[in-house]
Amino acid sequence: AGGNWITTDQFLRFSNSYQRYCNALTLMANAGFNSIRVWGGGITETRQFYQAADEVGMLIYQEFWMTGDNNGRFAGDYDWPNDHGSYTRNVRDVIRKLRNHPSLAFFGGGNELYPTSQSPPRDVDEQIRMYICVYDGTRPYVSSSVTEVGDSFDPFDSLAPKDGPYGIQREEDFFDRNPGFTSPLLSLDELARNVSIHDVKNKRAPGRNIGFQAEIGSVSHPELESLKRFLSSDALESFPSCGVTSCFQVDQKWNHLKWIPFTEQSGLDYICQFQYPPVSNLTIDTRMDSIEDYSWAAQFAQYNQYNALVQGYSHRIFDWHSAFYIWKTSSPSPTLRGSLYDWYLATNGGYWGAHSGLSGGNPVRLIFNRHDWTLNVVNTLPKAFLGTTMRWTAHSLNGTRVGGDTMAIPDQLNGNHVAHLEHKLPWIQSEQAFMPELQNILLYRMEVFYRDEYDSIIHNTRNDYYLTDPSVGSESQSRYALLGAYRKVLPRVRLQVSCAADDDSMDIMCKVDHLQKETIGIMTRFALVLDPSMTDGSDNRILPSFYSQNYITVLPGDSSYVKINTTNEQKQIWTCLPDGYIGVGTRKRGGFFLMVSVDGWNVEQSTILIGCTHNLATA
Repeated sequence: AGGNWITTDQFLRFSNSYQRYCNALTLMANAGFNSIRVWGGGITETRQFYQAADEVGMLIYQEFWMTGDNNGRFAGDYDWPNDHGSYTRNVRDVIRKLRNHPSLAFFGGGNELYPTSQSPPRDVDEQIRMYICVYDGTRPYVSSSVTEVGDSFDPFDSLAPKDGPYGIQREEDFFDRNPGFTSPLLSLDELARNVSIHDVKNKRAPGRNIGFQAEIGSVSHPELESLKRFLSSDALESFPSCGVTSCFQVDQKWNHLKWIPFTEQSGLDYICQFQYPPVSNLTIDTRMDSIEDYSWAAQFAQYNQYNALVQGYSHRIFDWHSAFYIWKTSSPSPTLRGSLYDWYLATNGGYWGAHSGLSGGNPVRLIFNRHDWTLNVVNTLPKAFLGTTMRWTAHSLNGTRVGGDTMAIPDQLNGNHVAHLEHKLPWIQSEQAFMPELQNILLYRMEVFYRDEYDSIIHNTRNDYYLTDPSVGSESQSRYALLGAYRKVLPRVRLQVSCAADDDSMDIMCKVDHLQKETIGIMTRFALVLDPSMTDGSDNRILPSFYSQNYITVLPGDSSYVKINTTNEQKQIWTCLPDGYIGVGTRKRGGFFLMVSVDGWNVEQSTILIGCTHNLATA
């Protein structure tokens, strides 16, 4: 599981910063990703980048500097680069520079270079292969990320016959053989001739399905605090209307920043599914009520998207798929496209959807198939686990449990294996007291418990899903209007949160208690911040910060824990102030508190002081 990488900054301002690279790669690793593709339209990354990758444990797929965007396929010339000798000598030097980094996994000739008869130039390709053989001798090499669909596909030349798509999809479609495309794949010529997939003779040929997915993407939207740093107040209020299907239909500033629609071509808008009062027929005047509502719905929608994306590819990771790389997980500038964390190193809902789907890198994780409501357990380690048990519960949004079951997986969970369970989750028909005219939504909480063969400790991972009746389908424009009503109509949920910093590491642990009897705390978000009373209203988040979990669900009566960490550079200026709380500076010399901000989809905003030496401070 990986992400595509251009570089960390468009002007290369951090090219010598080991810390910047380490922060970015740590965000990736903490989400559960283990690889990065350094895209061929960018650069060879620096020594500092590779040192950080070595330290964090990230495998790097490094491409050289050719892309079909300007090497003949869309622009430029198939014979480019102009000076083949100078180009390949640079390749030789890069191989020498990077070959001793354990994080370097393999080389690629470039991005989307085809047709293979012309791109990359044969002499350049052969010279690269020779240099890798002579000066490295251990890393694989492929000429291109993708080539052509069809029987002419050769895995010696590329990783896959196709990549993409890059827009929003139905969550269940990520569990298809080729998400967003047909199976088997059809070439452009076959599509032009209206060839049917049933007419393809060798449907299982390597050129007819995607095994190694170099680019698969979806929507992206930064948190509102980040948006306010690079969009004016006028631009913020010009947020897109419901049902927009083209970037040319939105404010020019949003278009300039590469906004892509949250709307399918059918017109289904995944942000406005959360609108309350609900809308069934979208018009050009239909909008969310505010930029705050729009932004929160965008976080929810992309959480669902990326959770389904990583789980869809993972549920057949050892037979259909060998790898997938999201396009993109980061961006070298503030933008509205292609990032799970933004240029400021702030994560978004998509990041936490992927984190949940990958269980934060946990080797054993549960996957819920949105197509057929079956369950899968993935073991990504080569060793087996025993005593595996799966438990699920279903809850109405007011927190009432309406169903559940526990089942044991009879056999050991073999290494490098996906256990496809026969159990199919039922939809629980239940009475909906609040807004019964709206489509019902239930929270399904799923947990898997397991232990090592030589260890008695029981480990577990957990996922939460907000689901609707599958017999109704997912295409209703008012599908999530009930969630909208819980945000807009009911009082906000007040959570009790206590935070303290560890004496030695200064890591922060927050305990979350939901003491109210009704209403789930939905998409509860934590942020490490400077004391709001000491700032001018600008973004007061401490970035980067690393969270054990975020955008979480808290059931009534629940307790949960969130661990917060940040860089040593930040921690060096922290101190325990005389009040008994963590701060920066001293109270006598104008010091101010560090705090944890808590809010959410329907959660009341609060800020919590961070106690020293486990002296808990309660909101």
